[in-house]
Amino acid sequence: MKNTICFTLLAGVSLYSAVSPAAPLTVSPEEIVVTGTRTPIAVAKLPASAMALNREDIEELQVNSLPELLAGVVGVDVATSGGYGKVTGVRMRGSESDHLLVLIDGVRIGSATVGLAAFEHLPLSQVDRIEIVRGPRSSLWGSEAIGGVIHIFTRKGSGDEPRYTLDAGGGSFDTFEVTGGVSGAYEDFNYSAAVSRFDSGGIDARQPVPGFFGVDQPDRDGYDNVSAHFRGGYSLGEMGEIDAFVLRAWGTTEFDGNFQDEGDFVQQVAGGSLSLRPADNWRTALHLSEARDESENFAPDGSFASRFDTRSRQLSWQNDVSLLDDHQLTFGVDYRDDKVDSSTEYDQSTRDNSGIFGQYSTEFHGHQLVASARWDDYETFGSKTTGGVGWSYAWRDWLRLYASYGTAYRIPTFNELFWPGFGNPELGPETAVSYEAGLEGQHDWFGWSIRAYRTDVEDMIVTVLEDPATFTYTLENMNETRITGVEGELSAQWRDWNASLGIEYLDPEDKMSGNRLARRAKQKLSFDLTRNVDRLSFGGRLFAKGNSFDDAGNRIKINGFVTVDLFGKYRFNDQVTLRAKVANLLDKEYQTADTYNSFDRNFFISIHYRSR
Repeated sequence: MKNTICFTLLAGVSLYSAVSPAAPLTVSPEEIVVTGTRTPIAVAKLPASAMALNREDIEELQVNSLPELLAGVVGVDVATSGGYGKVTGVRMRGSESDHLLVLIDGVRIGSATVGLAAFEHLPLSQVDRIEIVRGPRSSLWGSEAIGGVIHIFTRKGSGDEPRYTLDAGGGSFDTFEVTGGVSGAYEDFNYSAAVSRFDSGGIDARQPVPGFFGVDQPDRDGYDNVSAHFRGGYSLGEMGEIDAFVLRAWGTTEFDGNFQDEGDFVQQVAGGSLSLRPADNWRTALHLSEARDESENFAPDGSFASRFDTRSRQLSWQNDVSLLDDHQLTFGVDYRDDKVDSSTEYDQSTRDNSGIFGQYSTEFHGHQLVASARWDDYETFGSKTTGGVGWSYAWRDWLRLYASYGTAYRIPTFNELFWPGFGNPELGPETAVSYEAGLEGQHDWFGWSIRAYRTDVEDMIVTVLEDPATFTYTLENMNETRITGVEGELSAQWRDWNASLGIEYLDPEDKMSGNRLARRAKQKLSFDLTRNVDRLSFGGRLFAKGNSFDDAGNRIKINGFVTVDLFGKYRFNDQVTLRAKVANLLDKEYQTADTYNSFDRNFFISIHYRSR
């Protein structure tokens, strides 16, 4: 399903603001993230817009999938093709869906053939924490990190006694989910394990489409996902630690299509790391991992149609060295080997990449300065160098200013390079330059933030009609885009009431045609209001999104929409909690991709057990 000769299937909080109706409205300036610099750093010192959601926040959101979670994040746009388990595009700051780097426990994931991470299949039940950093990060992570980075961390055990969890729920569209897990620690060993099943009868994924390539399958398109996760670690005391994990999700998704309408999938990532401290000021770590994206698709009559399996093996060596008290140097080497095994014959089915990166950071008189650079060597097209620099200043503990500049790039996918009769092996990387400035404040009972950015992307890969007589197409590096945007948030806490408002304005322009880039809404707004009364909490969310266009020519319009959600929870005791949510209360009909249906009014009720 995800691999066709059309690569545009689908594409699609701040320091002090939360995105969820029930998540904390403020994030402590001391909150530690690692994605922005590849080393632990307080959010208040990071010269970029970043946020983090922990497990408690995710549970309070009462969402059933990762795309649902991300849809309310400022700067993130989500487009889904017809409900649970359907191809989902996630864009950050108006960039393409393949301009977003996705990591799981530091491991790069995504299909090497289409260049997208399968957000729709990643089990939210196995996630412990998510970090989101907006803006370019290729100078540390390499390809894809043009719009930003989403880093997913799996659960990790802690505590002396085993802790057991059990979650069960059900709702509209014959949907149910059950998750059970255990975590803890024994002496120097920590562990966490969980198994989950999600199943939904689904909705009719797509409206009837006329024409030769039209689709008319008025049926419900179901989805099931079984996932398992294990993570274990062993402490070596002051010398370091050993850590290993595996996350696997597999299942079946149904969709609407004349040639394929059902697919089996496997998403798997596994890795291990050894971290040592040879000296008090030096930490060195070695990471070895593998990520798999596998799909097998079937025709409407049940016969085999296609298979696409990609595997990425990765090796990373990173060193963090403290120089005096306020200076830190980070440097290392990354190696990646990609392989495609499919029913389609590619001219080349393997490639490798080697990267060398370095970063210097220093702090003086409230100022934080971070500079980074990276050099990558690719088997398919040669080398690429990127860099970035950022400055942050904290004034009187309540006001922060920051500014940054960075370059980034994306390498062509196997489909773009080697798809039979269509790919172009002479393609080079897409490149980008970004600028950002922000101002954020935190006061006794409210917080606010505002930031502006601009991203110029060149050498974008576009489809070109090579021979009108034979309808022969090819791919070329020839497009240019400019994306400018402003984002802002305001949050407040008064007695038992919590409120947060997020607003963004985006101007994504195709510089060659002057048109708006496809599937980008210019305006987005989210307003959350909650109240906590003893063991009961309740509230709602209003979400509004402006219109967009489904095509590059701006001829197919997707109307804007407004939805309202209501939710509540009741805590019986410290161990048992009941949660309920009604989504799309006004039963609004809307789309995020042309002709693809979204959920009408629906509900979900769940009960959660946590051992002491």
